[in-house]
Amino acid sequence: MTLLMLLFWLIAGGTLQMLVPAWRHMGQPAFPFLLGVVLYAAVNKKARYFVLTALLAGVLEDSLSLAPLGYSACAFLFAGGIALLLRRDFFADKARIVMVFGAAGSATATGVMALLLRMNGLVDLSRGDIGRRMAGAGILGAVLMPILFGLMRGLERRLGLGEDS
Repeated sequence: MTLLMLLFWLIAGGTLQMLVPAWRHMGQPAFPFLLGVVLYAAVNKKARYFVLTALLAGVLEDSLSLAPLGYSACAFLFAGGIALLLRRDFFADKARIVMVFGAAGSATATGVMALLLRMNGLVDLSRGDIGRRMAGAGILGAVLMPILFGLMRGLERRLGLGEDS
């Protein structure tokens, strides 16, 4: 049941990722809906669910964008891996902690993605452009993650799923 719920959120996140335009300010970062699902799985689920969610979300995001297949999965695994390592040290049900996870995860994923694209010569971004994009993504992540985590946790409770499935 946990896997079905995560698949539902991946489909919903992918849909929102396509419908909501990128934020025009601070480097035009995209709203991190799919990353939110990955971070939720990293913080609240077993590691195997996190890895599967990160890979599926990465393939979905790359399929919906012009990025080469696998780049987003790498960025999601990196950002979610940090959240996975830190999840025992924080209470992930507190809004301010979720904001920190969202900001750090979004900035990290955006930075990793930008560096991968830059190293392979696919984009010509300066360090300032990458920094602005990471800052914008961090702000979006801090605002969006508490809402997304609340919706996901609410659906889990409504379906009667365990918190640490």
